[in-house]
Formats: sequence, C-alpha cells, structure tokens
Amino acid sequence: MQKKILILGANPETAGLVQKANSMGIYTIVTDYDGRAYAKQYASKACNVDAMDLDGLLALAKEEKADGIVLGVAEAIMPTYARLCQALDMPCYGNPDLFALLADKARFKQVCRRYDVPVVDEFPVNDFSSEEELRKIPLPVVVKPVDSCSSKGISVCKTFQELVQGVKKALSFSKSKRLLVEKYMTGEEVVIYYAFQDGEASLVGMCDRYTNKEQDGVAQLPTAYIFPSRHLEQYRRKVDAKVKGLLRGIGVENGTMFIQSFIDEDGGVRFYEPGYRLNGAQEHYLVNAATGIDARELLINFALTGKVGEARIADKADPSFHGKFGCKLSPLVREGKIGRLVGLAEIAKLPGVLSVNPEYRDGDVVSGYGTLRQIACRFFLMAESRDALRTLIREVYDRFDVLDDAGSSMLLTGFDINLV
Repeated sequence: MQKKILILGANPETAGLVQKANSMGIYTIVTDYDGRAYAKQYASKACNVDAMDLDGLLALAKEEKADGIVLGVAEAIMPTYARLCQALDMPCYGNPDLFALLADKARFKQVCRRYDVPVVDEFPVNDFSSEEELRKIPLPVVVKPVDSCSSKGISVCKTFQELVQGVKKALSFSKSKRLLVEKYMTGEEVVIYYAFQDGEASLVGMCDRYTNKEQDGVAQLPTAYIFPSRHLEQYRRKVDAKVKGLLRGIGVENGTMFIQSFIDEDGGVRFYEPGYRLNGAQEHYLVNAATGIDARELLINFALTGKVGEARIADKADPSFHGKFGCKLSPLVREGKIGRLVGLAEIAKLPGVLSVNPEYRDGDVVSGYGTLRQIACRFFLMAESRDALRTLIREVYDRFDVLDDAGSSMLLTGFDINLV
C-alpha cells in the first residue's frame, strides 16, 4: 500500500522536499494557509490548513490517514511539528526542548561557550530603553532578535541613531522581545553542515558564503555559496570534534543541521546561528550530488520509519566533495513587481546544472527589503574544477534576468566570479 506523508508548509523552498517524496513513490499531502503557496503545485493533494494550527493538523492527519509527518522549510513551524508528532505518536527527529534551544540564538551561543566552541562576540544590554546603556556599545554592531530567521529584524548599526532604530526594528520581529547586539564582523562567512544518525554526527559539507554589500543598514544577503570551503581543513582540525561533543551533549540524535559562522581576524571560525532543519538555501542538492547523502530523503525516511536510513551516513560523508566543486548561486532583486523571469528553461539544460529553483513566478511582487525574500532564484551547479565552475556560473549569469513590467532589470549586483 502506498505510504502517505503530511508535509507542513508550502513555501518555494519546500518544493524540492515534495518532489523528492513523490519520486520515492509516496503520496504527498501538503498544507499551508496560503491557497497559492508555491510547493502545493507538486503535491498529490494540497490543503489549506494553517501549518501552525495544531487542532486543524490533527484532524487533517487523521482524516487522510497519514503515515508520517514531515517539516517543511520554515523554522516557525517547528514547535507545532513536534507537538503534532507527539499527539499522533509518530516519529519526530527532535523534541520541543531541543527545537526551542536551537531556535534561540542567545541560548545556543551560551551552550557553545560551555563546550569551548567559538562564537561571535556580543555586548550585553539589560535595558534597551536606556540611552545610557546603548551609548556604551562600541559601534558598529549587528542588532537582531534572538528568535527570528531569514534575516528578518536584523540591522547593521554604524551610528547611535541607527542603533536606536535597529533596536525598535528587532523588537518588532521578536515574540519574546529579546535581542542580541553582536560585533559587526567584516570577515568571510562560512556555513557548516551536519547530518545525524542515531546520535552519530557527520560533517557532510562546508561552504564559503559570499554576500551582496550594496544595501545599507540591513543584513548582507547571500549571492553565492561555494563548496568546499577554503577553511575546511582548519575547521576539521580545530573545531569539528568540539562541535560534535556539543551536539551529543544537547541530545541531537537524528536529522540535519546547518550552522552559520564568520571567519575572525585570526582565521578561526565563530558561530552565530544554527538551523536544526532542512535549510531554505537548499544546499542539500550539492551535498547529495557529491556524496549521495540527501537530507530530504533522510527526513522522509525518519518520518515513516523512525530511522534516517539503513546505510551509515558516516561512511558516505566527505565534506571535500571527492575533489569536485559546487555552487549555490542566488541572484538578488530589488523590491517591486516581476514582469518576467528570463532564461530558466535554457539554464536548466546546461551540463552541470543540478537544479533551478525559482522563488517567484511571473507577476509576483517582491517585498521584504534586507531579507531572503530578495532572492529571485537558486541555481545549483557542480563542476570538476574551479575553472569549470567559474565558466558555468558565467553562463548562468549570461542567460538569467528578472524584468519588471517596464522591461527593466530588477537584478542587484551579482557574485564576483573571480572569487571562486
């Protein structure tokens, strides 16, 4: 009999998860409050129950006789996912306490310090309404909510007035009304990826994260992720074992995780934020192509069986990508109404293009200045050498554009190919 899974959330980033389940012969029930949510077009059955409505989800899961629950790419849904699995006595790769810890940037950094894992420096503030306290903070800094994601509520503050406004903005995005004020890091960014199997953590990837710097006062948004990272070997020597000890210590047993980090002045990695879920950046396409470890498949397997798989992940893991080079290219656009996306079908046919994942359709409106909503599309590319990867990126840029209703390009400055 065909298995059924209920997938919570249907944003564009979740589409690949739905498609993967379909390819595994599974009946996919995808639910989201938005009737036009992007990933619904790939579902066996699309529903309009809000993915944070526990009672509605319980009724839906029972009515459809779902065999498992899968979390889509949305951090806000994680608590509901855990409670739903608990109520239905179905496998959940985490638990409410663990999800809460890893979704709280401040608590996560506290745990890192206990395990001697370096983190970005921060400046404690007891009263954000106190001008006297705020004036003691050495600028520039980054102000962010402890409980937000996708760059929402984040400000780069270089003056006192920007700091005051940044605090107000961050508070408006924080349910708990708790903030972090961190040192403004100017070095390179890296992202580290782990997969877990019955308590064993495997380092499966690490990339250099390149950002667009032309928008003032907001978080720098990613334009490209390049695998493997130039800092991989130093990370493995100095930090990896400590991080695995931390993850064992807090009880991570199954699933996948990405950890966003900066490289400091001494060349060391400093963590600032984890994600214990499928990453919206979708680098799992690259990890899978290089090593055969598919984060989507692991989570689907766990939802249906309580195990991520029979084959040992640690035997497959190779963050060096077996000598290959990968890129997640994410062109950014300014806010406005999209008239037409150009070149997607042509790009998808290029050798080395693994997947083309648009965030928008013709006629959609882009809003959310300084957030990941400015990403127009994600292209996943794999090549045998750095030179070949540079050539492939150039071919994508030559073919891709996003035009507004007047026919003008909406694209921001792209990734500097020479940095590969």
